[in-house]
Amino acid sequence: MTRIRTHYDNLQVQEGASPEVIEGAWRVLARKWDPDRHPDDRLRAERVRRIIDHAYRVLSDPRLRGEHDAWIQAQREALHGPEPVLPDGDSPPANAAPRPGTHRRSRSLGLTGITMAWVGAFALMWWLFDDYLDRREFPNRDLVVEQGAANELVLRRNHAGHYLAPGMINGEPVIFLLDTGATQVSVPVHLADRLGLHAGSRGRALTANGPVEVRRTRIRELALGPFVIGNVSGHINPGMRGDQVLLGMSVLSHLDFAQRDGRLILNLP
Repeated sequence: MTRIRTHYDNLQVQEGASPEVIEGAWRVLARKWDPDRHPDDRLRAERVRRIIDHAYRVLSDPRLRGEHDAWIQAQREALHGPEPVLPDGDSPPANAAPRPGTHRRSRSLGLTGITMAWVGAFALMWWLFDDYLDRREFPNRDLVVEQGAANELVLRRNHAGHYLAPGMINGEPVIFLLDTGATQVSVPVHLADRLGLHAGSRGRALTANGPVEVRRTRIRELALGPFVIGNVSGHINPGMRGDQVLLGMSVLSHLDFAQRDGRLILNLP
């Protein structure tokens, strides 16, 4: 049997899926196939990511989605022929013999329904497992500062022993990796433009892969939980490949911090 591959298949959703379901499926798959998560097979991850990104662009646009639905219908009619349409008010006689292929089509639809149910169950399990891994890696991703706690921030350590936290640089969201062994705020070069950072004088920084040439910069405003610090020194680092911003002592020196029971507690001095 000829199989029509659609953008719905690429996002693992049903054809009648709502825009919210489509967006949710895309986010899960985009995170799973982030090339940075597949350093040993980056080309394949990039190819899969392009496919799912294109599928989302089509299905999130009502006009493009309508055109895609029409194409799917045309392909099915070309393969199986259009369904006969009875005049209004007419119905086949009760004792009429089934049309040729009716049982085969019904059986095919039944198998399709079962298959879609399994695909839906698998997608749900995939999403739950991926969400578990994400929370294991980034337990502070949904960090909310409680009202009245403007002078304290408590972060949980992830499975690798690191403290990650959401924050802002010049009003743009980032993920900070807190490192008391770093002197500066170190920003991956591919994030600099989005964060409004300007490359200044050249310098050198020592990384896990050895020394690297960096460009000094000044951060107009940096926010971490309830703490907002202005005019922070940092550098733009071409040796960093991920999307995490290293938060060093140029910020942490403004705070009191202590580790206790797998948590990092930060306070204003």
